[in-house]
Amino acid sequence: MIDGFSFLQKELIIPILLCGLVVFNIYVWKEWQTKQRGRFVVNSIVALITILALGILILEPTKEVEINDSQALVLTDNYNAVVKDSLLNYYKGIKVLDYNPVKLIRKELDSLTNVIVLGDGIEPYDFYLFDSIPTTYIPNAAPMGVTRLNYTEQLVLGCELKVSGSYSTPIEKSFLVLQDSRSNGLDSIQLIENKNVDFNLTTRPKVAGAYVYQLAVKDSVGVILETNPIPIKVLKKEPLRVLILNTFPTFETKYLKNFLAESGHEVIVRSQLTKGKYKFEYFNTPTQPVYQFTDVVLQNFDIVITDSETYMSLGKSVKSRFEKSIAEHGLGLFIQPSDFLFNTRSSDAYFKFKRDRINTVKLPTSAAETEKYPYQFDEQLSVEPIDLDGVSNLAAYRQMGNGKIATTSLLNSYQLLLNGESEVYHDVWTTILDKIAKKKGQAVSWESNTKIPRKDEPFHFEVQTNLEEFNIINEDSISVSLIQMALLPSHYSGTVYPKKTGWNTLKVENDSTDFSYYVFEKNDWKALTSTTNIAANKKQFSKKTQKNRTVVVDRPVSQFLFYILFLLGVGWLWLSPKLSAEG
Repeated sequence: MIDGFSFLQKELIIPILLCGLVVFNIYVWKEWQTKQRGRFVVNSIVALITILALGILILEPTKEVEINDSQALVLTDNYNAVVKDSLLNYYKGIKVLDYNPVKLIRKELDSLTNVIVLGDGIEPYDFYLFDSIPTTYIPNAAPMGVTRLNYTEQLVLGCELKVSGSYSTPIEKSFLVLQDSRSNGLDSIQLIENKNVDFNLTTRPKVAGAYVYQLAVKDSVGVILETNPIPIKVLKKEPLRVLILNTFPTFETKYLKNFLAESGHEVIVRSQLTKGKYKFEYFNTPTQPVYQFTDVVLQNFDIVITDSETYMSLGKSVKSRFEKSIAEHGLGLFIQPSDFLFNTRSSDAYFKFKRDRINTVKLPTSAAETEKYPYQFDEQLSVEPIDLDGVSNLAAYRQMGNGKIATTSLLNSYQLLLNGESEVYHDVWTTILDKIAKKKGQAVSWESNTKIPRKDEPFHFEVQTNLEEFNIINEDSISVSLIQMALLPSHYSGTVYPKKTGWNTLKVENDSTDFSYYVFEKNDWKALTSTTNIAANKKQFSKKTQKNRTVVVDRPVSQFLFYILFLLGVGWLWLSPKLSAEG
């Protein structure tokens, strides 16, 4: 209002103003009708002051005051009560706020000059609430349980399901058991007390479908101490049509084509002998040499695998046809790595690399180290990592319209086969090729961006489609708003808040295309969730100590003066007629 003054009951200003004018006018008219007019002016002024004093008392006046010492202790899940008590003793008068992800605390935060967060931390989707507030985070110690987890959420029938991760401070002689949907044990490992244990559990699903496996912790006599769900989707195996292009035969291609052929895929290999002359090999497919890369020819394949020298030597028009087939028809292109690729301009190679001077890498399920080129992928827009057995910087793909282009920094991956680690080799190449293969018969493809979805919390997803008009609905047939990506017009992102646990579904209205995702119970994967939140909060609130911000708040103004004016006014107006009568 005026000079920092305001009223607590702002919404009553107009009604009180109107009522005051009506009462004042009635009083003036009544006073004018009396025969004693000697005190008319005085009484009118006193009446006006009395009405104004009463109105101000009802509106409750306030004054803006600057403060910089209003602190709060925000308590999050699993906070340490001892640390809490110590902070309350040290910071006298500090406010205590209980953080609940489903209830906003924005109003309470607006009046604070700094905040101390205690416990597992704030959910990442609520970080924005603390953007303007100096915040100190006091993290919990590492929780007991699974603190790291990797597994294949979607795999092809016949492929191995791998569940790997870390277990912190286990109970002595307890076991970690991978169970199927009927609680049958599939694989297990014994845990050692007071030691972080890395685990790798495997199994091969035998039937396609959506299942919820379990990762159970059992004591030495088999009593279940804890279980956590592992939802997976097992897809029916469909053969891919693969074209391999090489300038000359290589051992990498030799073993790769054999793996693809043994897996039932239709493979054509073209190796250049001399200029214009090629050698063709055919596996699980009729003889059909490929000399020209027309739009029709490229549409016949799901994946093209080529060495970098062959692809870079293609003419500009041929490359344009490849890119058109990738963008419009979803063709997958894999460029076999070489020194030539890593030293090619990023505009031609589709990827940026930076030298890391590391020539080997240890895959979690491999007994020995694997060779790699001394490079790693640099961050780029539209480039996403491909997780290879828990290692995320060995392969990546670039989204181009409906299709993908991928490569890897692995060198001579066939050495895995020669070392007797065929399962690791198969999993590496299955993961890469499944990620970039053309999606058959799908007008819409889906991808989840939330690792552990929970009830009433945001679940983020992406949709890729060439449909011009479509509508995504949830299980209650309610439309879901989508945001179209500026640089990728065929890509959309959306957010929903699931209302039930278990399998949930999103689908395209008036279409059979749908997407199933699993919503976890609140107590599922508690240690994993805590570890993830603690790491995210440490990163978010790791800034150097900031000065308290200055906050302007409305503080009540003393109403004593207005009470006195009101009482004096009422007393005068009551006494005035009696004095006039005596006179």
